[in-house]
Amino acid sequence: MFSSLILVLLLSIAIFIIHLFAKYNQEIDKLKIETETLKKKVEKILQGKIEVLATAYTSSRKECDDTPFITASGKRVFWGVIAADHKFPFGTKIYIPYFKKTFIVLDRGGAIKGNRIDIWMANRKDAIKFGRKKLIVYVLGR
Repeated sequence: MFSSLILVLLLSIAIFIIHLFAKYNQEIDKLKIETETLKKKVEKILQGKIEVLATAYTSSRKECDDTPFITASGKRVFWGVIAADHKFPFGTKIYIPYFKKTFIVLDRGGAIKGNRIDIWMANRKDAIKFGRKKLIVYVLGR
């Protein structure tokens, strides 16, 4: 009687362990899928990696046309607006690690061609301090 009780107990433990392994295998499979999805996202982001020459501008009359606070897309300027070449349609999101921020292309500029960007800043002092920098950025798309 005692040995059959031990056998039932061992069998119950074995079934529990098998169930536990099955559950963990399901979780591992889910994590594998999530990992593959993240890899694809990272690959896509890295495909958008480019080097740009970045400058900064403000809404002063010296730097803009007759509507200094309105971008070429018709939107009002804000921290996060950049001017870029026509190859980047309005609405394109560009992550700039230097600022740890995603910017949006909403403006153009006469000298902004190719891999040049112009970052809108609220005041001239900050724009001058920023100067001209070669930066790595990531074009995320629209």
